[in-house]
Amino acid sequence: MTNQVNTQSVLTFDGQDDYINFGKNDIGGVFAQGSSAFTISGWVNPHQLTNKATTYGAHNVFFARSSDRYSDNFEFGISEEGNLDVYIDENIDNVIKTFGNGELTIGQWHFFAIVFNGGQLTIYLDDHEYTGSLTGSSLNKATSPITMGATLHNNVYFTGQLANISVWNYPCTQDQIQTHRSSPLVGNEPGLVAYWRLNEGEGTTVQDQSGNTHNGTLYGDPSWNLAQVLFAIAQSSSEGHRPSSSPAEIAEIAQTTEYPIPDNIQQQEQAQTPSQEESKQTMNNTANPKYKILAIDGGGIRGIIPAIILTEIEKRTQKQIFSLFDLIAGSSSGGILALGLTKPRLDLAGSDSPPVAQYSAEELLQIYLEYGAEIFYEPFWEQLLGQLEDIFVQPKYSSEGREEIIKQYFGDSPLENNLKEVFVTSYDIEQRIPIFFTNKLEKQQTKSKKFRKLCLGFTLTDAALATSATPTYFAPYRVSSSHNTNGFYTLVDGGLVANNPANLAILEAQISRQENQQALNMEDILVVSLGTGSLTSVYPYDQVKNWGLLQWTKPLLNMVLDGGSEVVAGELERLFEATNKGHKTSYYRFQPFLKSELEDIDNAKPENLRQLQTLANILIQEKNQEIDELCSILSS
Repeated sequence: MTNQVNTQSVLTFDGQDDYINFGKNDIGGVFAQGSSAFTISGWVNPHQLTNKATTYGAHNVFFARSSDRYSDNFEFGISEEGNLDVYIDENIDNVIKTFGNGELTIGQWHFFAIVFNGGQLTIYLDDHEYTGSLTGSSLNKATSPITMGATLHNNVYFTGQLANISVWNYPCTQDQIQTHRSSPLVGNEPGLVAYWRLNEGEGTTVQDQSGNTHNGTLYGDPSWNLAQVLFAIAQSSSEGHRPSSSPAEIAEIAQTTEYPIPDNIQQQEQAQTPSQEESKQTMNNTANPKYKILAIDGGGIRGIIPAIILTEIEKRTQKQIFSLFDLIAGSSSGGILALGLTKPRLDLAGSDSPPVAQYSAEELLQIYLEYGAEIFYEPFWEQLLGQLEDIFVQPKYSSEGREEIIKQYFGDSPLENNLKEVFVTSYDIEQRIPIFFTNKLEKQQTKSKKFRKLCLGFTLTDAALATSATPTYFAPYRVSSSHNTNGFYTLVDGGLVANNPANLAILEAQISRQENQQALNMEDILVVSLGTGSLTSVYPYDQVKNWGLLQWTKPLLNMVLDGGSEVVAGELERLFEATNKGHKTSYYRFQPFLKSELEDIDNAKPENLRQLQTLANILIQEKNQEIDELCSILSS
């Protein structure tokens, strides 16, 4: 090999805030979910290498599709030692791979190529070739923008210069890689989907020279500088190793260089022009938008956890929760959240303004943080009598504090006015049937001896007090009605029958469609299920074998509520895994594990509230990518 100097304008990135944004772009499908083959090549000249890395472990990132807000699928950078960091989200391991032996030195131009083929990696750094493998064989879904010169994930910037970056929709051979290295491309080569020479010299836009208009916008203030890029020219002429000595010869060589395309690429190109009959069939099978369900578990004061997650979703989407879902279901404290998130602002009634919910998730969070101690207030003399009095004499708490707070938030607002369909659970202890509150008048069912759906004549306060009347903690909630001979519904906490209402919400949606002679298949449904914490307390056999009513009362209620939530969550996870096999999940369950001291549903002490908030924020950090991905789906 000999080096040929090619003088051209290049972009210099300062490592502070300079980068190119190509938008949320799959680049012709190369970086789409399921893509299993591509090649990226180009020239890089690092001016400084630092040890700052993304959470995936990529340093000095110069090309990426990742961010803090949306889902990611690749980051390419240079380690402090001058090796190539390769992060590819291939659905399974998501681990960083580092290749090289310090070739990417500071202040010099280096050629690189990354070839991904069904999980197999071939890396070219100047004259050296490296191989490796990933566990998965194709890219995961990503909704982050594509950037060059930085990644928006942890704001890791590249200091240096880039030139002649190309993206191909198939794994290039070694001979083709050497052709990339020997001269600039023309832009019309088969399989080339994007080509940025980065030689514009001015302006705020970089042009895609492949003709596919994958143009980028400059951010920060990257500078244009003349640079001498060293192309490696073979000593003897052979296919893939062509000598050149002038721009005209370079163009001629690039035009005449043959790029043999693998059979699978030829098949892909043929598949892009289907017959008329195939086109009609494709049009008829276009996927419908997902039917989006939000289901919120019960858990008393632990409702802090889903309230904080919902607050995060509102912040990331910049939209109110009611506008992101088709159906919102809740039990107990989750039912209160469902009702509050869909309550309309009264001062907009009759105006031409779009509908707005009265409360954000953050405002509803204050029910627990500010008023939890009032809801779960126990007079001092009752505290002295202790658990014995709670079990044998009366409920642990008066309903007055709870009713006062609920009425303060919900007043006499009619259930049927809510902005989005709600499904809130309860149970009638006199008729011994489940009771569901809905804001859909057409769904009201008051005659069945197996269940009831209530709407007309009932308020948000009725539904909220009914769904949260937890036995032993609060008295049942009685609401007047002409539906029953006794003139009342006598209601207790819906968590007793469905503490995790996600499965009932799915059935409700499917039954509604069937009644309208429409189908709603599992693959057409997106479910977001929010827990209030999974219990971890252990009850050893030797400890409990002689327990009686007094000892079992509190643990038994916790087991019923927690066990009901977890069995539904586990079965739905299995169901959606089978339904979405080979595709991205349509089931998102956010549920932390609780230490034993956090399990109580009525502990409104300041320290407990702080710990629940901390636990929710840790969960958000751990599930950051999933939440990004979910918010992208909900916003689309």
